[in-house]
Amino acid sequence: MQQTSWLQDFMKFVDFSEIDWRTIESDRLKLQEQKQQLEASSDCLKQLETDLQSAQQKIAQAGQHRDNLIRDIETLRTKQRNNQSQQKECDAKMRSITEQDIQAFATRWSTKITKQMSLETIAQEEETLRDVLQEQLRQREQQQNTSGSLLTMQMYKFKSVFPEITSELLTSLEYLDEYLKLKIQIEKDDLHPHEKRFKQLMNEKVIIAISMFKSSLEKQEEEIQQSIEELNESLQNINYTDSTYIKLCCESTRYREIRDFKQDLIVCLGDIARYSAEDNEERFKNIQSRLIERFKSQDQWTGLVTDVRNWLDFSVSERYRSDNAEKEHHTDSSGKSGGQKVKLAYTILASAIAYQFGLSQDTGKNKSFRFVVIDEAFSKSDDSNARYAMQLFKNLNLQLLVVTPKDKINVIESYISSLHFVYNALEGNYSKISSILIEEYRQNCQLTFIQTRD
Repeated sequence: MQQTSWLQDFMKFVDFSEIDWRTIESDRLKLQEQKQQLEASSDCLKQLETDLQSAQQKIAQAGQHRDNLIRDIETLRTKQRNNQSQQKECDAKMRSITEQDIQAFATRWSTKITKQMSLETIAQEEETLRDVLQEQLRQREQQQNTSGSLLTMQMYKFKSVFPEITSELLTSLEYLDEYLKLKIQIEKDDLHPHEKRFKQLMNEKVIIAISMFKSSLEKQEEEIQQSIEELNESLQNINYTDSTYIKLCCESTRYREIRDFKQDLIVCLGDIARYSAEDNEERFKNIQSRLIERFKSQDQWTGLVTDVRNWLDFSVSERYRSDNAEKEHHTDSSGKSGGQKVKLAYTILASAIAYQFGLSQDTGKNKSFRFVVIDEAFSKSDDSNARYAMQLFKNLNLQLLVVTPKDKINVIESYISSLHFVYNALEGNYSKISSILIEEYRQNCQLTFIQTRD
C-alpha cells in the first residue's frame, strides 16, 4: 500500500530537470570556486572588507558610549533631584537654627570632625557624628539605669530604717519626688544640732534599757530556779514511794535560738567598762540589728526568746530518801505504767500550780487565795495514787474543792474539812446542795454502822 503511494507521487514529475539536483549542485560549486579565485586575486576588495569591519566596530563602540552617556545623564539627573530635595531640607533646617546653636555646635564638636567638610565629605562626617552621639546616648542610658538602681536601693534602705515616715511610699523611681521632698523637709528641720543629744540619749537610755532588759530576764530565770528549789523542799517531805521522793530539776536549754539570743545580749552590751563614742555607736548598731529589728519583724521568735520559761529544760529526778542518790531521771513519761504516769503527772501538775500561786512551804500558810478545783480526778485511779495526790496538794498548801463520787469519799476523807452533797430535788427540775462537816459525816457513818450491826 505504501509503495503504491510513492509511485503515485513519482508520476507527478513530467521533466527530469525537476529532480536533477546533481547538475544544480555542480553549477553551484563552479560558481563558488570562481568567487574564491576572484577574491584571492583582488587586494582592493580585501581592504574594503577590512575597512567595513573597522567601521562596524567603531559604530558599535560609539553606540555603547552613547548608551553609557545616556545612563550617566540619567544618574546625574537623579542625583540633581535628590540634591535639590536635600538642599530644600537643609535650607529649612538652617532657617530653624540660630547663630548661637551653630557656634555651640562648632565649639563642642569641632574636635570630632576629622577634616574640612565639603559636599563630598559631609555625608561621612554626618555618619561619624551619628555614631559618636549614639555611643554617648548608650553611655547615658547605662548611667541612668545604674543611677536608678542606686536610688532604688537607697530608698529601700531609708524605708527600712524609717518605716514610720515612709509607710505610704514605695521604693520605685515614681516616688523619687516624694523622697526628695522628705529630704528637703529633713534639711529644713536641721536635725544636725540634735545629733549630740541623740547620742547622749543613746548612751544613757538605750544601752541602759537593754542592760535592764537583760537583767530582768536573768532575774526571772533566777526566780524560776529559786521557785524550783522551794518546791523541792515541799516535795522532799512527800513519799513518792516508800523509799523515794521527787525532785524537780532545771538546766539551761539546749535550744539554739535561745542560746544565740542570750549571746546577742552579751554582744550588744559589750565591755561595759568602755564608754567611748565609738564603743557606744557599735553597741547601738548591734542592738538595732540583733534585737530591735528582729523584735519588730519576727513575733514568733520574740515570744520564744523573751519567755524565760523557755530558757530552761525541766525534768524530774526520783531519789532515794536514805542517801539522796538518784534512782531514775524522767524527761517524759514514756516507758512508765499507767499508775506511774498518774503519780508523775500529779507531781508536775501540783508543782506547776504551786509555782503559779507563788507558794512555798514557808509562805503558804499566809492569808492568800490559792483555790484549786479537782473534778473527778481520782475516779479512775487507785486509792494509793489518790492519797498520794491529796498529800501532795496538802504539803503545797493548796485550797481544794474535790468533785468525786461517794464511793471515793473514804480516800480523801482525811484531807477535807467539809462535804457538799449535790442531789436532785423531788420535783426533778433543779438540784440542791446539802453541806456537812467531815466530823458530822463520820458520826453519821458510825451511827449507821452501829444500827446496821444491831
